[in-house]
Amino acid sequence: MLLRKKISNCNRWTISTTIAVLFLLELCIMCCWLLQLSTEHVQTIEDQGRIRNVSLKDVMPKRIHQIWTTTNNQAIPARWDASRKSWEIKNGNYVFTLWTDSMLNEFFAKEYHWFLGTYKSYYYDVQRADAARLFLLYHFGGVYSDMDIVCRRPIDELLAEVKPGKTIIIPATKPFGLATDVILVIKRHPFLWSAILSLKSTNRWYGIPYLTEMLSTGPLFLTEHYRQYSGKESVFILPEQLYTRTYFGHVRGESWHQWDGRLIWWLWTRSWKQWAIGAMIFFASLALFCVFLMLMTKCFIRYKNSKVCHTALLLAEKCRIRRVRTSKTHEY
Repeated sequence: MLLRKKISNCNRWTISTTIAVLFLLELCIMCCWLLQLSTEHVQTIEDQGRIRNVSLKDVMPKRIHQIWTTTNNQAIPARWDASRKSWEIKNGNYVFTLWTDSMLNEFFAKEYHWFLGTYKSYYYDVQRADAARLFLLYHFGGVYSDMDIVCRRPIDELLAEVKPGKTIIIPATKPFGLATDVILVIKRHPFLWSAILSLKSTNRWYGIPYLTEMLSTGPLFLTEHYRQYSGKESVFILPEQLYTRTYFGHVRGESWHQWDGRLIWWLWTRSWKQWAIGAMIFFASLALFCVFLMLMTKCFIRYKNSKVCHTALLLAEKCRIRRVRTSKTHEY
């Protein structure tokens, strides 16, 4: 009996010690992670202050990043071959990197393991691509481009037109806000870091796929973050005309759009005449539907009334027959 008590006490002590060690280990990991975040954030501020008055073309790394993420091993569409090659042709002095799923998983596991769980939890491939471009540009700097973006002029020509102090270039897009198709930035820019820190809080479902993609990691997410960002003086917003007509072009892409995204984009690209005709057809159809509904309601009410009357007549006839039978019974 005494031996059993000793063994029981020993097991309890072992379990308690194990729990305490695991708790301390988790606490140490959390402290190291927070220290890493704070250190990197301070470093971005120091870097930004050090290059505040220098030209972007002198400090931006000469690297071009593109991403191809897919869960079904789909090959890159052939229609994007020309747009991809245009970056290499126009920018021969840049290092070109095409990031795949395996490369990105290895990158996050090695450099930003604290975000790997969130990265894998996204609903759609485009969300992972949107988040990955922020991390890659923050970590390496340089240029990011989507597969369906054509480079029409060398990047160095665009950088030469940017005033000193502007350390990140983000294009404006229609109907409003910022695009994430092309981003040019220095290494460890604080705007990207603050956006990265917001990714976990926006990782949720927003009702439909299009809004989920746009608000959690896409252009609307970046636009809202820019609206709240205090260091706007370091951000150069590339006008939409220069973005789509002078320096870059856009071939048919939108491979991530589902039914809702295609519907929203189709509605947005209609002219005012098409909207007017559509509105007339809609209200005319609505009026016809209301008339049809009123007629059906009247018919239904008449039918119900006739059925009630018929039922009442049957009951009255039954009562009459019952009275006749009762009177005959009394006579006999």
